[in-house]
Amino acid sequence: FYPGVLLTVALSVTVFMLTNVVPTFVEMYENMGMGDSLPGATVVVMKLSAFVGGTGGLTLLITIILFVVGFNYACKKSYPIRKAWHKLHFKLPIFGNLIAQSIYARVALVMANLVGAGVSVIETLEIVKDTNNNLVVRDAVENVKRGVFSGMDLSKLFLKETVFPAQFGQLIAVGEKTGNLEDMFQSIANYYQEEFDVAVKTLSTAIEPIMIVLIGTLIGFLLLAMYMPIFNAGSVVGG
Repeated sequence: FYPGVLLTVALSVTVFMLTNVVPTFVEMYENMGMGDSLPGATVVVMKLSAFVGGTGGLTLLITIILFVVGFNYACKKSYPIRKAWHKLHFKLPIFGNLIAQSIYARVALVMANLVGAGVSVIETLEIVKDTNNNLVVRDAVENVKRGVFSGMDLSKLFLKETVFPAQFGQLIAVGEKTGNLEDMFQSIANYYQEEFDVAVKTLSTAIEPIMIVLIGTLIGFLLLAMYMPIFNAGSVVGG
């Protein structure tokens, strides 16, 4: 959510400048008769402003909205598309690891609470499946549930599911050997929760200065590009 807000602010400021600030400079330079002697950077920004403020920008916006709506509709109607999209979540740069750690922690925590409350493993796995929206995880848990119903070890079943890391199944195997699955699931949940918290804190600390620099550079470039003709004219007069 945090980087999303910062990115939205950056895009909003950029669009505002292109549609409200840049046209003022364009009109000024046209009145001064400088249209044919503008620097390349200024010309690029002016063309971008004309695109965003004209039919091109509107067309692009409508295209993006239609794509998002169409993609959401396809995900709702098509199970393979929705599953492929959920599988892609784990491969997203930076955020994929956060999503995975959050899911592992939630699965382990639910299992710890239910096993500790005396709920059977089959019922526990069914509840774990229902509490996850990711289809890849739901299918994996369903496979584990069927294996348990057939008499296979819980740890070996989790090891077979590639969506879960090998460490997840190995720790469950330790809990099976010691006869204390509840504490082991709680330990797994605590481990992944701590990893998740550290990753989020690190990301939040790093992304704020990065976004500030990005926004500053973007706005600085736009202003520099639009003031460049004035600077050039001043240097010519001064020379």
